Amino acid sequence: MILGSIILDAFKNLSANALRSALTMLGVIIGVASVIAMIAIVEGGQLWLVSSIERLGTNLLFVWQKSLTVEEQRLFKGRSTGLHYDDAIAIQAKFPHLHVVPRVFLEQQLKAGDRHFSGEVTGTSPEFSMARNFQAEQGRFLQQADIAEWKRVVTLGKEVAERLFGSESAIGKEVNIGDQRFMVIGVMQPKGIIYGSNYDEMIFIPVTTALRRFQGTDALRSMIVHVPDRDRMDQTMEQLHAFLIQRHDGVDDVQVRNQGDFLDAVDRTIWTFRIVLGGIAVVALVVGGIGIMNIMLVTVTERTREIGLRKAIGARRQDILLQFLIESITISLVGGLIGVLMGIIAAYGFGDFVAQAMPGGGDWGAVIRPSAIVIAFSFAMIVGVFFGLYPAIKASKLDPAEALRYQ
Repeated sequence: MILGSIILDAFKNLSANALRSALTMLGVIIGVASVIAMIAIVEGGQLWLVSSIERLGTNLLFVWQKSLTVEEQRLFKGRSTGLHYDDAIAIQAKFPHLHVVPRVFLEQQLKAGDRHFSGEVTGTSPEFSMARNFQAEQGRFLQQADIAEWKRVVTLGKEVAERLFGSESAIGKEVNIGDQRFMVIGVMQPKGIIYGSNYDEMIFIPVTTALRRFQGTDALRSMIVHVPDRDRMDQTMEQLHAFLIQRHDGVDDVQVRNQGDFLDAVDRTIWTFRIVLGGIAVVALVVGGIGIMNIMLVTVTERTREIGLRKAIGARRQDILLQFLIESITISLVGGLIGVLMGIIAAYGFGDFVAQAMPGGGDWGAVIRPSAIVIAFSFAMIVGVFFGLYPAIKASKLDPAEALRYQ
């Protein structure tokens, strides 16, 4: 029996029991579709996270105050007062090629006329705009003269300006931050929600103004350091850490992290998702394979006389084995193709749902890579071969005389 006629017979047998064949394929369809959809959504999520981080600037180091244990606080008492604005000035003087961005955050209410806005005010320096790749759309961002003279000037996020001034230009208008009067010098370009933070609701004032007119101390919440040369990120991180420990009288009370650490964390998280979701999809495929084996065993029983007749007229064991194995593979083949189609539809449909449901997730979309389709389809074929082998062997071992007597 030639291979072509075996394959043709397999399709005829499947079409003769269309409903049973469809139900048998269901497990393979769900498994393949799950693999493709899950990988596509996870891949889309990874791209979204990485692009979100990179939209916030590249080549960045993050410095913040480290929490000390009670024992460390007792041991280092009086030796260090933590991260301060002087540290930012000292780093800039020691490493003039770096761009140091001090940051302090204030919870304040803004008032312009009878309109109010409650939000987080960021005290920072002009370098923030460059480091975060965040430019003023109208007016300007902060300048060094604003820092030196503790000026009461403010640059507003896009939404803040619209909430306080509507369609009117905010530039040159006055706004009260707390009980102090500020002049609006700029409105930032729209940037949206990135990594959970709405950049359009941000409010920027000079760091010295925030420290001395509101906070009353020079303590900083954190610093961002932009490193122009990407290849020197790790070296600069070590130098900064050592320099700050030296300034803090030997007390290691700051943390310095590379932006790449966050990207590595994203990669690790994504791989965890891939393994977990891939495992779930593989279970679905194995369940589908068990269904194939069950149906093929039933088929062998139903067609026992046919097997006996084929052997009586000269069919060899390998012909019978090949016949039933190809029927099993055909079920997986058709189920796999339908699963690929369903997986693509589910990936884009569910990807859009995730994008709409997540804050700032509008750019999240499914990414279907050819490798995911090849992997899912190949695994479906393996399932068809593996779970179809036992029924095929059982059929090939049937005794012709016994098979012909089977009722």
